[in-house]
Amino acid sequence: MTQQPPEFPSALTREFSFGDMGNGLFGLDALCNLTTGMDEFLEDPHGRWRQYRSLGPAVLGCVPWFDDEQLLGRVDRFASSCILITKPDAKTQLKASFDQLKQRAASGPGFPSRVFFELDHMASRYVGEPEAVHPYSPQEHVDLQTFRSLGYRKVGKTPVPIIHAKMFLLGHLWWHDEGALGEVTDVIGFTPKRLWLGSANATKSSRKSLEYGIWLDDAQVLREACNFMIMLLKYSESLDSPDDVFEPEFLERPWDDDAFYEYMREFGSYPDEPEDG
Repeated sequence: MTQQPPEFPSALTREFSFGDMGNGLFGLDALCNLTTGMDEFLEDPHGRWRQYRSLGPAVLGCVPWFDDEQLLGRVDRFASSCILITKPDAKTQLKASFDQLKQRAASGPGFPSRVFFELDHMASRYVGEPEAVHPYSPQEHVDLQTFRSLGYRKVGKTPVPIIHAKMFLLGHLWWHDEGALGEVTDVIGFTPKRLWLGSANATKSSRKSLEYGIWLDDAQVLREACNFMIMLLKYSESLDSPDDVFEPEFLERPWDDDAFYEYMREFGSYPDEPEDG
């Protein structure tokens, strides 16, 4: 006789709502609360999360581990995405689920780094020493793949600190044709709209555990969550980073002060726009 795996009773699950749009769950399958909220955000039949001049819905997130296929399917539906996980150890890298994440990292839409000024003028250490920024530097931006890693890789039995925050920040990328000084330029940005916080690890097994998940839309909480994600992105690495230690991929490009001084001396702070635009 096959012994059934142990399970908690469904009576231990409680869903609730609060405020205008807040909702959450305590109990089993907190990831269902996450994926349902993602579906509502993407469909948005009442226009609650629309964005003027939108470039499509976007998601940023971080979890310790990720192998849930239903959640992966939801991430695939976003026009832009970047999810950070703990740097995978040797055992994790042998799993089929990790191969799926690597495939998404290579073929997924990723997330444009130039959305955040904190990530502007950064360069990948994987391609050598970064070149200095000068007045005629070409527009170059780092590549944020759909899945990336952060932190230390566990080697042997030595414990290491990990990403233990579980959060998904949903929003829209948008475009504008006017810069901060009124000049005609190509500008894109990100507006956070909804935040999911929970205890589930984005793994299939977490659906059978007693967890919690909650959706928030408080403006200050959204800003702080976005700032936290930007910091994590700045210190992240590729999913299959060769480094076992905490070694961020991105380096800040140095500024060629002499070149900018010469440019300012010749053209001034705000050079006239040429007649041909």
